[in-house]
Order: sequence, then structure tokens, then C-alpha cells
Amino acid sequence: MIDTEHIVQRFLKYVSFDTQSDEDNDTVCPSTPGQLVFAKALAAELKAIGLSHVTLDEHGYIMATLPANGAEGPVVGFISHVDTSPDASGKDIQPVRVRDYDGKDIVLNEERGIVFSTKAFPEVLKYKGQDILFTDGTTLLGADDKAGVTAIVSAMEYLIQHPHIAHGTLYASALRPMKKQGAVRPCSM
Repeated sequence: MIDTEHIVQRFLKYVSFDTQSDEDNDTVCPSTPGQLVFAKALAAELKAIGLSHVTLDEHGYIMATLPANGAEGPVVGFISHVDTSPDASGKDIQPVRVRDYDGKDIVLNEERGIVFSTKAFPEVLKYKGQDILFTDGTTLLGADDKAGVTAIVSAMEYLIQHPHIAHGTLYASALRPMKKQGAVRPCSM
């Protein structure tokens, strides 16, 4: 059984890192120190859950391997990025967790009068009855792409914990900074 609470807590831990990109800094990679702080924590976590050949370079690129467990097939790599948009602050994120969403407007920040309106965002209604994560409306959440990082790490961890599931070699590769600075571009290596 998948422990969804463990996955949610992992995601909430990841969004606590301020990894906002700096649009004005296109000469240094990563563009902000927070991206490398998160990358270091992420590399340590990948080692702790049992991945092998975990590397982190000075640019914040992380590579890790889950060796094949007897299954044949192509090598598959999962790619994500650790930076977040420069369009809104990624510092001091205050997550708001709505459990069993009732289909009504959601008060994200009573003090500032920030409300997530179903009239403005009617697509949220399809999540009625589910849990939803927001911020308090003063920052971005950082789900792009810390949700992707969470999915990759959680999938790798699940496969390690369930060795009866046959798989070929898998890479958690290029968990990297710099997606948000204009077009996706690699750092100089």
C-alpha cells in the first residue's frame, strides 16, 4: 500500500526550501544559493533511501541510480528540476491543506482576505471530496516542479521497499536547477 501521508510530508518538506530562480542571474548555475542547499539535502536523502552512485556537481545537478533487480529492459531516466518561478516569492511558504474539499470557496489567508474562488477557478470543483494543497496566497507553492521531484523520489523509494517488483535500471537524473530562467537550458559544464 502506498503511504500517501509520507508522500505529502515529503512534498511539504521540499517546498520549505526557497529555490526561486533569479532571472537576472543567467551566468551562474544555480542562479540562487537556495537551489544548491536543496540539492544537497536531496542528494543526502537519495543516499539514505538506498539509491546508488548518487552524485551532486557544483551546478546542482544530481544523478542517482536504482540498479536493475533482475528484469531486462531499457534504462529509464526520470528528470525534474528543483528551481521555482521567480514570479512570486518562494520564501517562508505557508502551506494550506484542505482535507475532504467541500466544493466551496477556500479562505487561504483570512488576515489578508485571500480567497480561492470557485467562480474564478471552477476546475477545482472536480476535486470535491479530495485533499488539496495550497499556499496562504502570499507565496507560490513550488509544486512546479517539487511535485515532480517528490514523485521521482517516492517512486524510487517504493521500488526499493518492494524488491519483488521487477524493473530495469532506473536513473533519477538531472534533478537540476535552472528550468525557470527563460527556456530550459543546461548550465555550463
